[in-house]
Amino acid sequence: MKNKNIHVTTLGCDKNTIDSQLMLGLIQEKQYCIQEDPQDADIIIVNTCCFIQEAKEQSIDYILEYVEYKKSGRCKVLIVAGCMAERYHKELSDEIEEIDGFLGVGHFDNIIDLINRFEESSETQRQDETYLGDIEKEVTAKIKRYIKKGTVSTFVRISEGCDHHCTYCAIPKIRGKYRSRQSQNIFDELYYLKEMGIKEIILIGQDIAPYGRDLDEGYDLPKLLEKIARDFGFKWIRMMYLYPEGITPELLSVVKQYPSICQYFDIPLQHTEDAVLKRMGRKMSFEQIKELVQLIRKSLPDAVLRTSIITGFPGETNDNHSSLLKGINVLEFDHLGVFKYSQEEDTPAAAFQNQIPEELKEKRHNEIMMAQQNISLKNKQRFIGRTVAVLIEGMEEETYTGRFYGDAPEIDGTVYVDSQETPLTIGHFYSVKIRSALEYDLIGEIENELT
Repeated sequence: MKNKNIHVTTLGCDKNTIDSQLMLGLIQEKQYCIQEDPQDADIIIVNTCCFIQEAKEQSIDYILEYVEYKKSGRCKVLIVAGCMAERYHKELSDEIEEIDGFLGVGHFDNIIDLINRFEESSETQRQDETYLGDIEKEVTAKIKRYIKKGTVSTFVRISEGCDHHCTYCAIPKIRGKYRSRQSQNIFDELYYLKEMGIKEIILIGQDIAPYGRDLDEGYDLPKLLEKIARDFGFKWIRMMYLYPEGITPELLSVVKQYPSICQYFDIPLQHTEDAVLKRMGRKMSFEQIKELVQLIRKSLPDAVLRTSIITGFPGETNDNHSSLLKGINVLEFDHLGVFKYSQEEDTPAAAFQNQIPEELKEKRHNEIMMAQQNISLKNKQRFIGRTVAVLIEGMEEETYTGRFYGDAPEIDGTVYVDSQETPLTIGHFYSVKIRSALEYDLIGEIENELT
């Protein structure tokens, strides 16, 4: 294969986004040509997700679409990577013979080895070339991620895997036990991202709250945050995926001390009814959750809180659902996402009695979203009249769009900024006075650019 024009499609979570960027970093280092359009690629890599049924279906749809590119386009090699490759490579290999190779979780640093194996093999030898297994393999830390020109916000993984073993979730089977990333590896990557012009970093993992407890380096999450805030000069440092039991007064104190650490807490609760929480394998009761939310808001009155809820969990009664709606109104999270329970194989909950019909899940999902809409509007209105820093990210018609500290990229709301007289620069921060609020978005007018 003389021409190595390579395209990577990323599906699923932001952990997959990082894996794709690391693969692309290696591809760029070898001076292969990275193609935005898969139709222009000789090699197509699909980095898949299989967290829930909907994600599996999306992954299959993309794979089948790219199979057609092999039949009628220039694509010569189709590689399936990520969670679905790890978990279902045998089934995929049996059902879709056009797939040439599989790259499992934690093996993205083998992408060049895999590409080289295709160069060395004939057409008839390619099927089922793989790098799989060893999901807890230590990842090479010195790969320089591919950061697209103009990017100012990006994710930084500080841990991998999970030890929680919630009854509905297959992540520990896919990504292994919890492992904190060595602090020096994180710092080396942060220096690189700073050089690349990144202004917002988002610390991620399946649960970042336990960071450092499995290492002997002297860093836990509060100390890591303090080091980053003190030494790196990023405009925003955001945290994602904090299980509630890991949020401590020490963490809140560090967030309060450093303005660059966004007062934003993403706390996946999954439910508020104690009986359902217990069957889910969650560790905190509703009363403990309520006390934690009160502590955060007392310590940090400007904090913005996000959560996620699973509706239709096996055995969830109408009373459980009614209690959940009441709990949501008590907690008043600023952002709330709802997932309909997905019956995932090899999880305890898949075998539970009283699985909920899809139409009832849909009904409950809609009722939760309607309740949250009113809460979100009320919470957004507290920002009217205030001036906030906004990162400008684009335009819709003649109005600039961006985010303030209370909005994470892609999942939360938008700040619409009126600046008819002064052109704004995408990727820069501006001081914006908020003059009105919608259910999920804010509307403001420009005051001045921030350095």
